[in-house]
This record gives sequence, structure tokens and C-alpha cells, in this order.
Amino acid sequence: MARDARDAICAAAVTLFQSGGVEAINMRDIGKLLGTSQMMPYRYFPSKDHLLMELRIRAFSRFTASLARWRRRARRPEDALGLVCGAYLVFAYANPHDYRLMFDMWAFDNPETMKAEFGEKVRRQSASWFEIQEAIRDLLGPPAEKADLGAMTDIVWGSLHGLCSLHLARKLVFGRSLKQLSRPAISAIIAGVSARGR
Repeated sequence: MARDARDAICAAAVTLFQSGGVEAINMRDIGKLLGTSQMMPYRYFPSKDHLLMELRIRAFSRFTASLARWRRRARRPEDALGLVCGAYLVFAYANPHDYRLMFDMWAFDNPETMKAEFGEKVRRQSASWFEIQEAIRDLLGPPAEKADLGAMTDIVWGSLHGLCSLHLARKLVFGRSLKQLSRPAISAIIAGVSARGR
């Protein structure tokens, strides 16, 4: 029952987020959407900050699961990175609200409390980053042990995130789209990683 209530509150919060961003999320309007009192959401989330963190954590969980699922589908180890990169771009394209909740920065009302209670999760979950790193390791094979996998993962992550951010901000120019750029971007990433791993 508590899980159902938390799920309903999160769904209502996402509806508000879609209409007006983080600022549109408030417990009073969540109560209205659910047909309950404005105090009901506080029974499950002590503050708006806690609710936003729950939304972010859930979004990252879905994101990581997608990357992991596609990495496991690789028929050959060297195919894993292309599949993971594709899964990353598809997730951002198909789930723009989740992606914004994961990466958009907002000011917590009580940042010290959130740091104390959630630690690293205040910034982002690292599991998705490690899925990319493992895909790089799969591509490089034994030479990966001599490569700076951390730097490579940051570069791949940053390249994918930059492309997705430009797409979501409608800043891709000359009529180009995320769909058009996905294949050449992934090819460039794979070529770059392969060259650095030699």
C-alpha cells in the first residue's frame, strides 16, 4: 500500500514537472491531482527535496537498467560499446523528462540535509557510468588494463550527454536531429576509444 502511494505521488509529481519544471512541483498540487489532502504526500516524503531525489533515483535506475540490458545483448564483446551508446541516446530521446530530472541542476531547499541523507546520489548514480566503462573494457579486450578507463569513460559520457543536451535544448543546428547524428556519433566514439586503447 505504501509503495502504491509513493508511486502515485511520483507519477503526479512527474505530471507537474512536465508542465512547468521543478518549480511546478509542490505537495499541494500533488494532493489535488490525487484527490487527497495536501498533507498526504508528506506522509511518504518529508520534503519536496526528498521527492525530487526519489524521482532522480528512479530515473537513473531505469537508465542504468537499459544500458545494462543492451550491453548484455552484444553477441561479441567489441559490439557492447556501440549498443550501450545507442541505448543512452534512445533513452534521452524517448524519456526527455527522466533525462532532465537526472541531469538538470536545481537548488535543494536544504542541501546539507540531502548530502547527509543521500550522499553521492545527490549528484548522480554511478552505476550507469560503470556500464559505459565495462562496455569500453569489452571493446578493448586485454589492452584495457593499460588504458585510462576512467578518462575514456568520462569522454564517452560527456560526448553522449552533450549531444543529448543539445537535442533537448533544441540547439542542434542546420536542421540536424539526434536521430541523424546518432550513428556517426557512435562511430566516432568507437573509433576514438579504439585509437586511445592501442
